Amino acid sequence: MPNYVYFYTVSRATFRGHILGVAASWIVQVGVRVFQFFTFKSTNEDGSINKDERNRIFKEKVFIATLKCNASLIFASIGGGIGATLLRARPSIGQWIGCVVGDLTGPVIVAICCNKAFDWKL
Repeated sequence: MPNYVYFYTVSRATFRGHILGVAASWIVQVGVRVFQFFTFKSTNEDGSINKDERNRIFKEKVFIATLKCNASLIFASIGGGIGATLLRARPSIGQWIGCVVGDLTGPVIVAICCNKAFDWKL
């Protein structure tokens, strides 16, 4: 099997296997944000955040959580394919190492890019 076909099939299998965990993580993160959004009591007399600002922050947090989870999924799939291709004698170990590296670096890269983008916008 050629390397590019092997890379594609391993990346696809890693994507399918990793999506359940990433979806569960996203549901928990967004669920916590929704809970915080609806249980937060705002009073304008104290100088607290008004409703529009609270909505903007909520949307931003959900958007960033979605980006991080998608980056984790994509980078883990690509990392698993690269790791399995490089360590072809033991593809499961290479896939595992690549998946862990991709899973850790993907959200970090997105978080850094989002922070720069949001700082630039403000």
